[in-house]
Amino acid sequence: MSNDHVHGHEAEAQKLWAESEQLEFIKGFKVGKSVAEIIGQFDLTKTFDKKSEVLGCSDGRIEEHRLGGAGNFILASDVEREKFIMENKGKIKVVKSHDGCGAAGIKFKQMVEAGEQLPEGVTTSDELGIYYCKKLAEALGSEHEHTGAAEMSGAVHNERVIYFDGTGKINPKSLPELPAGFICSGLTLGLSSEYQKVELGELAKIALGDHGFGERFNKDNPLYIVVSAKDQDQLDQLIKVAEQAKEEFQGKVVVDGFIAK
Repeated sequence: MSNDHVHGHEAEAQKLWAESEQLEFIKGFKVGKSVAEIIGQFDLTKTFDKKSEVLGCSDGRIEEHRLGGAGNFILASDVEREKFIMENKGKIKVVKSHDGCGAAGIKFKQMVEAGEQLPEGVTTSDELGIYYCKKLAEALGSEHEHTGAAEMSGAVHNERVIYFDGTGKINPKSLPELPAGFICSGLTLGLSSEYQKVELGELAKIALGDHGFGERFNKDNPLYIVVSAKDQDQLDQLIKVAEQAKEEFQGKVVVDGFIAK
């Protein structure tokens, strides 16, 4: 990576971080307010209006309302994936891949390092992501579409939060006061708690790494896993999963949640 590219990335990351610091949501966290207190200030009618029939990546730079999973669950085991397909066949109209998918990058690296054979014609992580999403769409009886970099909000991962959603409805882009964040809808789609812990961990690593805000996250300015649930029982369940996922990050990731009404 060239020095110009590194400096450009850093300048853009600093600009986006400064902008996010002005959000009432982030300011609320800094003065010790709970997610429930902060979210109670906003009109969430459009934010939890309806369940999407689009499955897309968790990536917070994607503008579209969707059910989210890291790389459309490209990191899930074959068993997890088959269960997901069985439970959701005919329920999802479109599966969308996208440029620069971090989860596809992780899977590509895993396959190369393990000496696994890549699918025919696949030489990059983006090509792997597209290949995988096409196969998934076919298995679900869905259409496949692709989101190019120009349709996304930028090159830098600007997520301040991970939205760990149990309602299947969350649409953070509908409310400008909400910070950019990854979307994780896996538990509403049949993925296991064990898989979801892995996914939350991998997304946190992207946010805390070179492609995200990196070392700007610390114990005073943590990455938040924001749990949105349909009732108290689900809220307790999702918070438990998220608390387990955050343990490896030494205080740089915190968890809080609310019941979406």
